[in-house]
Amino acid sequence: MSGTFEEALHAAGLRPRDVIPDGLWHRCPTIDKPKKKNGVYKLDVCGSKGWYRNWGDPVLGVAFWKQDGPARTLRRVDEAKIAAARERDRRNRIEGIRKARALWAAGTPMRELHPYLRDKGLQPRGCAQLRTWRGWLLIPVMVDNSLLNVQRIGADGKKLFVKHAPVKGGCYVLGRPDAAVTAFCEGFATGLAVYQSVRHCRVVVAYDAGNLFPVVERFKPTGSVVLVADNDHGTLARRGFNPGLQAARNAAELCDAGVTWPEGIEGTDFADTLYEWGEGAAGRIERQVLAAARFVFRECAL
Repeated sequence: MSGTFEEALHAAGLRPRDVIPDGLWHRCPTIDKPKKKNGVYKLDVCGSKGWYRNWGDPVLGVAFWKQDGPARTLRRVDEAKIAAARERDRRNRIEGIRKARALWAAGTPMRELHPYLRDKGLQPRGCAQLRTWRGWLLIPVMVDNSLLNVQRIGADGKKLFVKHAPVKGGCYVLGRPDAAVTAFCEGFATGLAVYQSVRHCRVVVAYDAGNLFPVVERFKPTGSVVLVADNDHGTLARRGFNPGLQAARNAAELCDAGVTWPEGIEGTDFADTLYEWGEGAAGRIERQVLAAARFVFRECAL
């Protein structure tokens, strides 16, 4: 079985908002270029055949998907173009990392709670390592203790990464020396809400639903582990597909971790839950997260 067309797109790094079966080519963002449209796909009106390509991957050409059949590559670019594209990507990546580190160095420690966090009803606990720059909240994207990118969040909730700097596999850890549970989530506000609600819990922020799988794969957690998913119920209602929940479930399968998500709220994540539930919300979130955690005996592996 090949899985759904959406799953094939996600596996190739494409992140379309909606998949439209109209037989036309559509551009969409990718996990590595979330602010651009480096992905392209076409699905026939019957939804049984599809074509797609991630232009950020110079090795692969156009891939073909067929319902109940294996995906396969239809054509490849020549070796000279592959080499040139790889060299261009390498240089852009190096420059992006340089700019991200310069931005982080230019930031100053957050002296008071940033408006983005304050407006969500969050507290300063867990924010000691954050920085600000020209009104932006700065959150580092780390891989093996190295800073590779920085997420900027404005007071209005606008989120930006440094162009060309990598995000895939990067995370930010809200740690505790006495942590008994490890929780993985998408956004920083969600992670902070869980961190402030669940005692003895360390939280790993992956920044994006599509990055949960690479982060869990790299992190290889053991002990009590839970994926704290966003509940994209609006997308589910429109398309019959919940990207936040599906991404969390896929990542959880790596090591048989538990999965939990908020329900019965207007928002989509546990930061929204903390705000909407009001008094007693932290205790309810703690009980839900702990109840969903599963004990992982071995390292995650593929």
